[in-house]
Amino acid sequence: MEFIENLKKKFGEKCSTEREVLKVYWRDYWPLAIMNESLGKKVRYPIAVIWPENTEEVLEVVKLANKYGFKIVPYGGGSGVTGAALGADSVVIDLRRMNKIISLNKEDLTVTVESGIYLKELEEKLNKEGYTLRHIPQSYPEAVIGGLISTFSIGQYSTKYGGIEDIVLNMEVVTPYGEVTWLRKNTVPRSAAGPDLKMLFIGGEGQFGIVTKAVLKIYPLPKYIWMNTYVFEDFIEANFAVRQLLKTGAIPAVIRIYDREDSNVRFNIDGNVMLIIVENNNEKLHNATIEVVSDTLASSGGEEIGDKYVEKWMENRFDIISEITKFLIPMNMWFDTIETVATWSNLGKLYKAFKKEVAEIEGVLPVLAHSSHFYLNGACIYFTMIYEKNEKVYWNMWEKAMEVILDNGGSISHHHGIGRLKGKWIKDEILGGYDIINRIKSALDTRNIIGSGGWI
Repeated sequence: MEFIENLKKKFGEKCSTEREVLKVYWRDYWPLAIMNESLGKKVRYPIAVIWPENTEEVLEVVKLANKYGFKIVPYGGGSGVTGAALGADSVVIDLRRMNKIISLNKEDLTVTVESGIYLKELEEKLNKEGYTLRHIPQSYPEAVIGGLISTFSIGQYSTKYGGIEDIVLNMEVVTPYGEVTWLRKNTVPRSAAGPDLKMLFIGGEGQFGIVTKAVLKIYPLPKYIWMNTYVFEDFIEANFAVRQLLKTGAIPAVIRIYDREDSNVRFNIDGNVMLIIVENNNEKLHNATIEVVSDTLASSGGEEIGDKYVEKWMENRFDIISEITKFLIPMNMWFDTIETVATWSNLGKLYKAFKKEVAEIEGVLPVLAHSSHFYLNGACIYFTMIYEKNEKVYWNMWEKAMEVILDNGGSISHHHGIGRLKGKWIKDEILGGYDIINRIKSALDTRNIIGSGGWI
């Protein structure tokens, strides 16, 4: 194959067609892909994997793909859960050798990095300098910056610090038509010089171009941290206590509310557990925030039980998937998660309908739920579903879940993205916006060479 021969000639040891390598890159963490692999079902591998070390090498791959009409799939940490990085019959571009911190600007509170740097590595290096991104998703140990941008990531501290869209100030991209550009000449906090093009690539899942560098906002590490746990009788009432809290302007960094079933599993508590973390760099502001938080939650029916459950969560927060998997595999069961978001007026009915109707699908066990990202206008609910290790059960479960979410005022994705998993339902949510996105894709990528083709 002439295309592959040219890649090997150009990249040498940075290009592989070895079967054992291709097996690693055919999927991400999509539970269906992992399940089918474990069941021994036939899967399709990439035709090659490339490890570029700079933007110019990424550009060279894109130019060759255009010349020969081959599909290329950008690959970050491989921690996505929707199949957005499936590399079947494609050339996978693993960006993790592009992992440099280019500059740290302590005056502007920005850091400029290559897109393949691991989030954990970047955060630890920033911490040593007294700074933080405060972007800590469940995928923290595996995720890279480019992947977080491409999937519209959000982290556990989002209630105070926002999502990836609030952190990214500027980026360099390689376009599908073979050019390299920064999205703005100068990095500024905000600009009205045309549409904010970063939003084409944040959540674009690599289909509009490949992010190679990014300028990110950073924060001073907090000096004062307070943690506590509250128990509520009702899950939705606990969520509405947060609504009351946010209206006061006292904003915790982390709030997590587990419903009764989830609280039983995680904490062995018969109630709806709320974990809360407040952090600041000013002692007076910190103490005032704690007072408002404590008073508001107490007056809303919360029973304070101390910080040991927050500490337990902090110790185990990145291990939950492996722990669930160990428990389920001997039982021939599997699991998946669905994250949605709704306004306050729809939150309660969505939660109740989902818990009831999805659990009624044959092969699905009772559904667990927790809220983990909060806004003045609403909240994200994250459902965990355990089900028979069967693809038919899987798709029946997802069909019902998407139906319930769309019929009850929610979004089909809060932060996991679309990928191959949710492509069927994207038109139902964004309506005529789907045609706009398709037209942009067609204009930028006339040969349709970039991305796994999950939903565009």
